[in-house]
Amino acid sequence: MSKTRSTVLNTGLLLIVLIFHTSVAWQDFGTLASNGFLYDDSFYAFNIAKNIAEGNGASFDSIHPTTGFQPLYVFLLVPVFMICGENCVFPVHIALTFLALFTTITTWLVYRISRRYAGVAASLAAAALWGLSPVVMRQSANGLETAITTFFIALSVYYYLEKVRPVKNIPPLRFLLLGIFLGLTVLSRIDSVFLVLALLLDYLLLLRRRKSPGSALIPLSLLPLGVLFLFGPWLLFNIIESGSALQDSGSATRYISLAYASYFGQGTRALTSAGPDPAFVWVQVVHSMSVMKVIPPVHILFRAIDKTGSFLNSYRAFHAAGNILGVILLSAAIFKIVRWRKDTGKASRREIDFLFLFSVLLLVSYSFYIFGTFFFLRYYYPIYFIASVYFAFFLQDIFDWLKTKRLLVKRIALSFGLVYLILFASFSYSQAFRSRRATPFYEIAGWIKENTSKEEKIGVFQAGTIGYLCDRQVINLDGKVNREALDALKKGSLDRYVEEEGIDVIIDHTNILEIFFDLESENRTCTVILDKRMEPTSGWIAVRRR
Repeated sequence: MSKTRSTVLNTGLLLIVLIFHTSVAWQDFGTLASNGFLYDDSFYAFNIAKNIAEGNGASFDSIHPTTGFQPLYVFLLVPVFMICGENCVFPVHIALTFLALFTTITTWLVYRISRRYAGVAASLAAAALWGLSPVVMRQSANGLETAITTFFIALSVYYYLEKVRPVKNIPPLRFLLLGIFLGLTVLSRIDSVFLVLALLLDYLLLLRRRKSPGSALIPLSLLPLGVLFLFGPWLLFNIIESGSALQDSGSATRYISLAYASYFGQGTRALTSAGPDPAFVWVQVVHSMSVMKVIPPVHILFRAIDKTGSFLNSYRAFHAAGNILGVILLSAAIFKIVRWRKDTGKASRREIDFLFLFSVLLLVSYSFYIFGTFFFLRYYYPIYFIASVYFAFFLQDIFDWLKTKRLLVKRIALSFGLVYLILFASFSYSQAFRSRRATPFYEIAGWIKENTSKEEKIGVFQAGTIGYLCDRQVINLDGKVNREALDALKKGSLDRYVEEEGIDVIIDHTNILEIFFDLESENRTCTVILDKRMEPTSGWIAVRRR
């Protein structure tokens, strides 16, 4: 394919991706807020940025200071809220438009990274499947830092592979620039520190293979200095503010994952005091593996299997078959990657092995320590980007294999490809422009406005959307943006905290409130004012303290 033609196709693809994601970003706000695009945590970021813009500091409720947010994204939003003033809808659309731009540029980076090791057609296909994927579209519009982090991961990887790794006598400033890119990556999401570790290890091993002198390590020291230059001030602030290198939201996620074990059928309430047991950890590992089924290139395959099972009233059997197929495909992919080392024409692909290590570190950290099965989809989003690059390699191998086959085999492969594209396009469109309520937060915010007074304090565990949309004093109770509440949860003194904080109404899903409050006994301290009667039925309950 000529360079001019590939440039035209690439430009056209990026334009389509930008239009697609921007169209989602400017859908009706109610659709975005209640149909599963924006997460509840998204509104934590929005409200914290709003409070900073209004001079209230880094706080969700303008009372309790917090480090429970990813700083780069929130800081980028502050000017938006300064300009928009009291308008709470327009900043959300602007934020999603920013995320759409980052996703579009990441699509180009998928192409550029893939193109180093694969042909134009395979690289374009991998980039298209990334940019137009249903899971990428929905995570790009989730109102969080997910798309920004992945952009900086892709940018750092691209720069490392283009300007650092292949060069023997590297100008020291390149290490510093790479460190700055990685610093922005970690500042956008703290778990990206695993990428820094994986990349440093890769380069140290490369120096060893080259038998480079020890003096080569001196310019390399500029890389961690670049990271610390950008991330260091935030890390220092976080330690001083919260007493830990881990942000408030990270500490809370681990705790509430254990506390909500009974809510999600993953264990008993005793896990909060006893710690995770093998059964609980196994559930996290299994869920981590199952979330891999939404990797962009294979997402439609497993979706089709589940849909077929539902249509034939055999969902469990088909779902189990899908899981077995997933294990087989993953094993085959790993086997294929290992064999590339023995193929001189494909050995260069092993240059991105450090991305495989990065993926493993993410999976291990969230499966065995942080937990949070309800957030795994966005936690593993960088892995989906990495898998899309690897898919370009697999696709190139398929193209090379087909060149040697008869016309009939090529036609069969083309037929399968067309069916795949039709299903992929249909699924992407339905996920982007569907109108099906997925969360009750938006409606509950309206209920609170109509059924509580402005003088009352509202306590909510999942407080993001409600706190952003309500003109009430909403206090977060699960600790993600309120470390005082988290301390009370850990000490088993939430009742006392609610009383001392002066909270009048507590509202959340019934099962969650039953974990932390006594709602059944005669000595309960709350009176039910809403008992699962919200329309549409949500399972939530509201209680007023006596």
